[in-house]
Amino acid sequence: MAQHSAVWINETRATALDEAEAYMSHSYCDHQLEAGNTAAAIDFRHRHIQFGRSGFNLLEYGHEVSIGSRGFEEFYMLEMPIEGGVDIAFGLESIRSEPGKALILSPGSRFRSRWREGTRQWMLQIDRKMVDDRFAAVARKRGVGSPVFNPVIDLASQHGRYLATALQAFSDLLSDSGAQVEPSSISAALASVVDELLRNIAYTDGSSLIPERIYASPAHVKQAMDALRERYAEPLLMPVLAAEIGVSERTLYDGFQTYYQRTPHDMLTRFRLEAARRLIRDSGVPVADAARRVGIRHLGRFSATYREAFGVLPSADAKPGH
Repeated sequence: MAQHSAVWINETRATALDEAEAYMSHSYCDHQLEAGNTAAAIDFRHRHIQFGRSGFNLLEYGHEVSIGSRGFEEFYMLEMPIEGGVDIAFGLESIRSEPGKALILSPGSRFRSRWREGTRQWMLQIDRKMVDDRFAAVARKRGVGSPVFNPVIDLASQHGRYLATALQAFSDLLSDSGAQVEPSSISAALASVVDELLRNIAYTDGSSLIPERIYASPAHVKQAMDALRERYAEPLLMPVLAAEIGVSERTLYDGFQTYYQRTPHDMLTRFRLEAARRLIRDSGVPVADAARRVGIRHLGRFSATYREAFGVLPSADAKPGH
């Protein structure tokens, strides 16, 4: 991280869509901007502090804007709306941010987003290498690659409140263009954000739909995950599963939301889709047969759900000659 004794604030404003597009494409990653109405005028404002290869941003477009991009590779982006919100298709996820809900976007995926009128966001850009190095150290593995975090963060959760407080502290730096800040304090603050993400946000390694965690989850959540992993082909009902484990259905759902940012039913669907793909790709099982074998009873939606998960139709994964 660059060694600076002062934090310098850069501010850029624009009213023309093409000026904002060129600026964001040069500063971050390719951006294709479209105005949400017939007028191409916007009220673009970007305040920014750079910390080596990381940085903190306050960004707003004023009016409704749609953004398309091939994605970014060199950083993670933790973004939190102060006002308004964003609808975003990010990789295979369709998500919505709003006050009370932050997003952590991981490198690599193309995205398309719609900033609602009046949206203002704090956006903490975190150097990918910092995350990768800390991830490898905490996971105690080499060559583990970059984690792809579950994107939605509930700011009412304990870790969500911590991250909101951290972003507020970075935002406070925007109030003083000559703020004297020790580089070590910036490094420590960024490291604490990364550690909070790794401790609490489930992730995938890019080769699986099933989220993992570095740190253990409570016994009832682990038992439920084991049951989903082993019994996905059964007609599992969540109230029955919760009763088998000895917790209420609400406790089961709350545990999954807290530790995996997913519902139990969503996890069950992911186990089934991965199992179906193995049958189709590795064993040449016909598509409809594979769906039935893994417990998917509604075949009408199977192909569409499969494509949403893997980016291809199941027929494209089928072996020739089967």
